[in-house]
Amino acid sequence: MSDCKHFIASGLGRSRDGRLSATTGRIAGVSVGVSVAVMIAAISILGGFKDEIRRKATGIMGSVNLVVPGQPPLNELYPFSDSLSYINHIKEIPSVEDVSPVAYRSGLVKTEDNIEGLYFKGVDSLYNLSFFEGCLAQGTLPDYTGRISSDVMISSRTAARLGVQTGDGIVAYFIGEPVKVRKFTVCGLFDAQLEEVDTKFAIADLRQVQRLNGWRKDEVSSLEINLSPSADIDRVEAAVRDIEAFYSSDSDRPLFVTSVKRIFGYLFDWLALLDLNVLTVLLLMIAVSGFNMISSALILLFEKISVIGLLKALGMTSSQVGGVFLYRSAAVMGKGFLWGNVAGIGLCLVQKWLHIVKLDPANYFVPYVPVSINWWQILVLNIAAFALLLLIVSASSLFISKISPARTMRVD
Repeated sequence: MSDCKHFIASGLGRSRDGRLSATTGRIAGVSVGVSVAVMIAAISILGGFKDEIRRKATGIMGSVNLVVPGQPPLNELYPFSDSLSYINHIKEIPSVEDVSPVAYRSGLVKTEDNIEGLYFKGVDSLYNLSFFEGCLAQGTLPDYTGRISSDVMISSRTAARLGVQTGDGIVAYFIGEPVKVRKFTVCGLFDAQLEEVDTKFAIADLRQVQRLNGWRKDEVSSLEINLSPSADIDRVEAAVRDIEAFYSSDSDRPLFVTSVKRIFGYLFDWLALLDLNVLTVLLLMIAVSGFNMISSALILLFEKISVIGLLKALGMTSSQVGGVFLYRSAAVMGKGFLWGNVAGIGLCLVQKWLHIVKLDPANYFVPYVPVSINWWQILVLNIAAFALLLLIVSASSLFISKISPARTMRVD
C-alpha cells in the first residue's frame, strides 16, 4: 500500500492540470527552506555567543572558584592556604584541567597625565595563560619561572588611557599602612573585548602580590578551577562543593565554592535572554512554514477533489487517501529542508571563516557574529521540525473524510 501511495503522490506532483497547487507548492517549499536556514543560523549564532562569552569569562576568572566565605574571589584581606587536603580529589574530576592559586591586590597606576585603578592578579609559573595568548594584542606573555618578576600584562584599553606601550615602566601605589610603591614593566597588552572586565585587571607575578599583601608563600585569595570547554560548570561546581564538604579535614579552612556564572552574572543573564529570543524565532519560523504548508495542502486537495472521490470509490479509506497527500507534502518539505540546510550551514560556515558580519564589542562583547555549528543540534532540529510540520499538515486530512465520492464523481 505504501508503494501505491508513493506512486499516486508522484503522479500528483507531475500533473499539469494543477498550476495553482504547483505554484503554492513551490512557495511552500521556499518558505520551508528559508525557515530551516533561519533556524539553523539562529541556533548556531546562539551557540557561538555562548562559547565566546564562556571562553572569555572563564579565561579571566576560571570556571569554578574556591574562596573564603563571605568574600569575593578578588579578596585581598583574608587569605587561606592553598595546601588543601582534598585538592587531589578535585583534580580527579574528569573535566578539571588544572587548579591554580591566585592572589589579588588593588592599586593605583599613575602616569604623568592619568591615574587608573587596577586589580593586580598574581599568578604563578604554572598558570595557564593560553587565553591571554589568544587575545594578545602586543608584546609577549610574562615569564614567572625565575626570580620574582616585575613584568605585568594590562589591557590595550588601559594602556591607551595611561598612554603607555609595551616595554614602558609604570608606577603603582598600594594603599595601606604604609603606602607601598612598586615599579612594573609592561611586557604585553591583551584585548579580551570585555570592556567592563579586562580594564580592571593586570596580570602580575603571584610572589609579587603575596609580598604586597604581606602573605606567606602558600597563602592565596582564591583557587581557580579550570575546566574543559565542553564541561558542565554547574555540575562541576556541585561536585567540588560535595568534595569540600566530605573530604575537608580540621586543618583546612572552610571555603565557599562559586562559579563564573555567579561572578559574571550579567553576562550569563544576557545569554539566557538570547535563549528566549532564539526560541521565539524557532516557533515563529515553524508557524510560518506550517501556515504555508497547510495552505499548499488545502489548495492541492481542492484541485484534486475529483481524484479523492475516485480513490475513495475504489476502496481507499480517508486515512489512506490522506496518506497520499501527506506523501506529496513530505516531498515538498523534503526539498525545502534539503536546500534550507545547504543555505543555512553554508552561510554559517562563511561567517565562521570570514567574519563578514561585524558587531560592536562594547555592546556585544565580540567584534563579529560568532558561529558554533553543532551537528547534533542541527540533526535534532531537522527531525523535530519535520515531524512537527508533518503533524500540522496532517490536520488537512480532516477535510478528506468529509468528501463524498457520489458528489465528486457526479455526471450532469
